[in-house]
Amino acid sequence: MSKLMLIASALVLLLSGCGTMTNRYAPEKWTAAAPAEGTGLILFSTGAPERCTMAATFLKLLPEGKPYHFAETALPSVDAYVLKSDFADHQGNLHLIPVPAGQYYFAPWTANPYLVPTKVPKASFSVAAGEIVYLGEYFMPVACSTTTLGRISDQKQRDLALLKSKNPNVDTTHVVTRLMVFNGEAM
Repeated sequence: MSKLMLIASALVLLLSGCGTMTNRYAPEKWTAAAPAEGTGLILFSTGAPERCTMAATFLKLLPEGKPYHFAETALPSVDAYVLKSDFADHQGNLHLIPVPAGQYYFAPWTANPYLVPTKVPKASFSVAAGEIVYLGEYFMPVACSTTTLGRISDQKQRDLALLKSKNPNVDTTHVVTRLMVFNGEAM
């Protein structure tokens, strides 16, 4: 009986942890005073009306010109239930990611092996060395969907306030706004 109780207790602890993973790209994890030489920071938020468990969407960050199936530079969440939302009115998170200067794109990726993408929209942007670029919010109007269509909106005021509350050490006085732009499909 005690072995069964131990297993049951372990399962309860494991299941109670669902929805409590931390965002690996959370602004509070950024500790440097400035981006490393030759790199910049991209700042953006993601979101959907609600959390998703069965077909959570993430954004593959890829260098421009690399194919969709290339190994991503980063994979921030849009609507995954495992992350606590940064926003009270929808599921979503703020992300701050250091990247080498250059051209990049985001392409949605669904965390369900049974959903194979046929047309994947891509949202492109650029970042220069030493700059912090605000890319906007990538918002999916329908969470947990077989469609990964999203929209880009400027939520800079909200996102910069959240950034300052999460990491007051980030200098937001020179943040450049360069919203990501949908420009075709990822191949």
